[in-house]
Amino acid sequence: MGDLGKPYGRTAYAGALAANAAAKPFNLALAVATIAATMAVSGGSLPLALLVGLVIYAIAAVRTFFDEDEASEVLARERGERKQALASGRARIDPAKLAPDIRRQLVAARGREQRIRDAIERAELPYTEVSTEVDALVTLMEQSASRAQLLHEALAESPPDVVRQRIVQLEGSGKTELIDALQHQHSVQRKMEAQLERFYDEMERMVVELDTIRGSLVSVSASTDAGNQQRIAGDVRSLRDELDALASGMSEAFGEVSEPA
Repeated sequence: MGDLGKPYGRTAYAGALAANAAAKPFNLALAVATIAATMAVSGGSLPLALLVGLVIYAIAAVRTFFDEDEASEVLARERGERKQALASGRARIDPAKLAPDIRRQLVAARGREQRIRDAIERAELPYTEVSTEVDALVTLMEQSASRAQLLHEALAESPPDVVRQRIVQLEGSGKTELIDALQHQHSVQRKMEAQLERFYDEMERMVVELDTIRGSLVSVSASTDAGNQQRIAGDVRSLRDELDALASGMSEAFGEVSEPA
C-alpha cells in the first residue's frame, strides 16, 4: 500500500483504481486478442494493430475504473492490507500485568480505538492518515502505561509517607547523611507521584478526545472534502505530541530514582 505515514485520500484511492484497471487480466487479454485480429484482417500491419489494440485496451480499462463492483473490491483490499500493516507494526502489552487504575485507562483507550476503526470501515474512503495517527497515539498510550506501571511499582515499594515518617524518626539523631538521602528519596517520590497523577488525568482526557475523533469521523464520513481527513489526522497528531511530553516527564521522574543524593 505504500508509505503508511502518508495521507491516503482520493488521489491515492484513484491511483489504486487505475492500477487495478491497468493490470486487469481480461483487459490485457482483450488488447492482445484485438492486436492479433487486426493484424489478420489488415494484412499484417503492426502499427495499425497496435493502435487499435491500444484503443480497445483503454476503453476496457476506463470501464473497469468506473465499475462499482471493481471499486468495492479495491477498497476492501486496501482496507485489509491497511489492517494487516497496523496489526503487524505494534506489539501490544498485556493489561493484566498493569495496576487496576492503569489497566482501566488503557482498556478504555483500546475500546475507543476499535470504535474509530469501525467508523473508518463505514466511511466513503479508507481514512488511512487518520488510522495511522490513531494507531500511533494508542501505541504511545501503551508505552506511557508501561512507564506509569514502573512509577506505580516504585511508589508501592517505598511509599512516600513511609519515607517521610522515617525522616521524622531520625530528626535529632545526628545521622545527617542518612537523613539527606531519605529527603532526596522523598523529593523524587513526590515528583513520581505528581507524574503518575498527571498520567491518569491525561489518559482520561485522551480517551475523551478519541471519542470526539470518532464523532468527527462519523459526521464527515459522507463528505467529499478531502481536507477532512487531514484535519482530523492533525488533531490526533497534536494529541500524540502532548502525550509524548508526558511520557518524557515520566521517564525523567523514574530515572531520578537511581541518581545519588
